[in-house]
Amino acid sequence: PLDSSAREPLLHRYAVGACATLVAVAAGVRRAHRSGARQQRPRGAKAKAAVIRAAAGGEDAVPLSGCTLQAALKMRCDVSGAGYAIFWANLNGEMVVAGDYVTDEYMRELYAVGRKKSFSAQSQAYCFEADGDGPVATCWRNKEPIFIKDVASSNVKRKDLAKEYMVAQMCFAPIESGVLEFGTSVGPLTATWETMPDCALIDKAALSHGFEHLGASHAMFWIKDGDGFKVAADYVSEEQRKELRIMRGDDVNFCTRSRGTMLPADGVNPVSLAAEAKQEVAVVDTTIMERSEMAREFGIHRFHFFPCEAGVLEFGIPENNFLSGDTLAASLKMTCEANGAGYGLYWRLVGDQATVFGDYMAPAFKEELEGQGKTWTYAEGSKALTLDARGDGPVAMVHRNGEPLYIQDVASYDTMKRRELAVENGIASIVFIPVPGGVLEYGTSADASTADWSGQEDACKVTIPKAVLEKAFDDGATHALFWYKKSGAFGVVASYVTPERVQALKELRGDDKSYTSESAALMMPDDSLGPVASAARSGIEVTLNSPTSDPNFRRADLATEFKVVSCHFVPFKDGVLEYGTGNK
Repeated sequence: PLDSSAREPLLHRYAVGACATLVAVAAGVRRAHRSGARQQRPRGAKAKAAVIRAAAGGEDAVPLSGCTLQAALKMRCDVSGAGYAIFWANLNGEMVVAGDYVTDEYMRELYAVGRKKSFSAQSQAYCFEADGDGPVATCWRNKEPIFIKDVASSNVKRKDLAKEYMVAQMCFAPIESGVLEFGTSVGPLTATWETMPDCALIDKAALSHGFEHLGASHAMFWIKDGDGFKVAADYVSEEQRKELRIMRGDDVNFCTRSRGTMLPADGVNPVSLAAEAKQEVAVVDTTIMERSEMAREFGIHRFHFFPCEAGVLEFGIPENNFLSGDTLAASLKMTCEANGAGYGLYWRLVGDQATVFGDYMAPAFKEELEGQGKTWTYAEGSKALTLDARGDGPVAMVHRNGEPLYIQDVASYDTMKRRELAVENGIASIVFIPVPGGVLEYGTSADASTADWSGQEDACKVTIPKAVLEKAFDDGATHALFWYKKSGAFGVVASYVTPERVQALKELRGDDKSYTSESAALMMPDDSLGPVASAARSGIEVTLNSPTSDPNFRRADLATEFKVVSCHFVPFKDGVLEYGTGNK
């Protein structure tokens, strides 16, 4: 064990909290895996009456989708010994399956008896009234866990299905705005519970932050065991597993290699430091870690460790991903629009250097400058610079610490190299936020063309989810909108249309209108049955495969006019991201 005098000089190798310093840099972005999207179905008067009840999940509930949901499901199986997990959500008065997970061990048992599907997959065909008397609805309403020790002797509606797929026990636990169901099989490869298992609670907000904003490709959950910390649960994104399988030809990854590792609780390692300090620990020089060789082998060049009540969450960020293409362009434009900024810059980190890889300027800000007879030189001046990512400037600090940095008055911020350039271009306030692969900078002016921020909360009112944008455009999306709730209704605060779609619409219509521009004129009440409000209330993704004919879709005529053939609505803490695809 290290005494305090020996530990102190070693602590400076890690970034603990927002004020610590590190000596090396790396960057990355994850490729998100989305699952559990629900096709919205027409609902009647009963659904309308259930809307108020559906809000019982609370304002602080973390929306679950993509990697956040899949990680939560797998990790619950890991810590409980369950063979499957299902997340049920209240979608306008009906409890529906929003996502599921099955362990490899349980699937092997099913394959052995000729079953090629799973109990959780077959459960997706079921939905239950939220005011019903089954365990899913009862757990959701009462917010109390339910344990069914012997499914065969119970009266659950899926008892016959459970028998067919060898499900022996079930647990139902309230989680965020829904219900987490997890259970065991009759075989020897899952646990056998005498009582409701006492499972470590994994911080869903931290999971969401790690995957959506830091760009993590894996997560591991460390718990205290005697004098050390061990891995109790892990998750690797589907995209990362596929990529590694192609590159390596096996199913080995950083998490599988880390299993069995014990880290001393009183040692100098990021897990114990995060637990002791109760603060986030960031590592951008992976050579100082005990698992540095494994990190190098799997291309993990940055780590973040978040303490939570039951342990420490680790996130690994790969080196070979960053914002680009439509994802980058949409992130810049939508971030500026949603927060009232006049410009945006994306600083990409490569090795020890940071350079501008993308920029955006708001039309109103540009018009204001031109009206003053000024020329915008800030972006070009910034592009001419190469910043030292090991320095003490705002870009370097944000990248190292993984936390936003806000500058209220640029003119008085001495450590910024571009201070004079910023002042010359009329920039008043700037915020720097960590994003996959680098740092996003955006700011306001002293004139009326931009917002007037009073602090970081104003500047970071809306965080645009980069990973979902990337997945959307990879899947062929042609537009995106972000809906923000204010005064009981959702309105569009940011939008993006791909350049190819803009050109196609112009040739087709002869004007500058689009599905996004026309949607921006509408407000959606938060108690309505449309997909925006429904996604926000339920905390799950809602999908419209036929938006032109959906009776609850207020913009069906717009979808027809602009030939929109699919729409997705993904809820987040700050609002709802909508994206879709349009035909020619």
